[in-house]
Amino acid sequence: MFRLSLFFFLLFSSFAIMGVIMPLYLKAKGLSTEQVGLVIAMGSVIAVVGQPLFGYVSDKLKSTKKVLIGLLLISLLVSIVYYSVNSFALLLTFFIILNFFKSSTGPLTENITIAYSQKHDKNYGLIRLWGDVGVGTASVIVGTLVGILGLNKLGWMYGTIIIAALCIAFFLKDDRPDNVSPISLQSIKRLFSNKGYVWFLFLGLIIFMAHRLNDSLFSIYLSDLGASESKIGLSWMIAAFSSSPVFILVAWLAKKYREMTLVFIGALLFSVRWLLYGLFPDPDILIYLQALNSVFPVFIVPALFLVTKIVPAEITATGQTIFIAVIVGIGGMIGSAGGGWYMEHFGPPATYITCSIITFIGAILCLLTLIKQKHKMS
Repeated sequence: MFRLSLFFFLLFSSFAIMGVIMPLYLKAKGLSTEQVGLVIAMGSVIAVVGQPLFGYVSDKLKSTKKVLIGLLLISLLVSIVYYSVNSFALLLTFFIILNFFKSSTGPLTENITIAYSQKHDKNYGLIRLWGDVGVGTASVIVGTLVGILGLNKLGWMYGTIIIAALCIAFFLKDDRPDNVSPISLQSIKRLFSNKGYVWFLFLGLIIFMAHRLNDSLFSIYLSDLGASESKIGLSWMIAAFSSSPVFILVAWLAKKYREMTLVFIGALLFSVRWLLYGLFPDPDILIYLQALNSVFPVFIVPALFLVTKIVPAEITATGQTIFIAVIVGIGGMIGSAGGGWYMEHFGPPATYITCSIITFIGAILCLLTLIKQKHKMS
């Protein structure tokens, strides 16, 4: 459990660089807000391909650990090239390649953790929270370091974290269920003929698009309002640390209540969060509104648990990575590229209010799904 928690901490520390600091890095390279949104969006697009692919490979090999180590090694090598180029075209190209491999490490780690928590009867949230602790810690430390050393040292910081994560990855264990049938194309076909699963992919996309927009563009929003790198790092530390204890609570609640009920509550709270971001365009207020990131576990934990229940056991990793590919990949593509364009033309406040409306629609659809499920059971 300690090794898995430490790995989560290190892996998500690298995600802080790719998410929190990366927009600032691209801005410093001379890219516009719209170009930054496009680069990050294309990283999300390629994740739609990479995540299901490596989830399938993981199920085929019956080893998430081996695939995870391979992806970390390749992403480390690609990052060396990415952090040495300067033009928009090269930054875009190598960001896409880097994300093709790196984007799958998160969902595969989630898969290992859920399997471990179920097999050993451990609280999933108690392990998962260290991911957000890693994001918060890295946001502050890396944000401070780039303020002192400059954004040109970001590649060295990223590489150091990945190497440390690799060292821990070799000591992780696969805890897949015993006596599971081998994955086949027929089982993949059954996955997409599962109407409940496909509908939940759609719901997740509607709800999570705004979250991905915020991940991509919030740092630029604060920077344009005059916030320093250290203040931007502080905002993400608040976001990460506020959600950490909620992971433990929601993992416990997921055992007592219907997953869809918690997903509905999460969507509703997300809608309120984005509304407040739109109503208070002040950097000091926005920094502390990041505490509302505590909503994130309320959605993602029951969502991942629900996926494990509605997909066949032999393609659990595939089902989870496809789900994450849709909400993070396609959601990120729409949120980053579409959000970047919308923010450029209509401003951040209008963008966040629009996000609130879209997320509220997702919440209503969750409520209608719950009502329909209860009606079928009665």
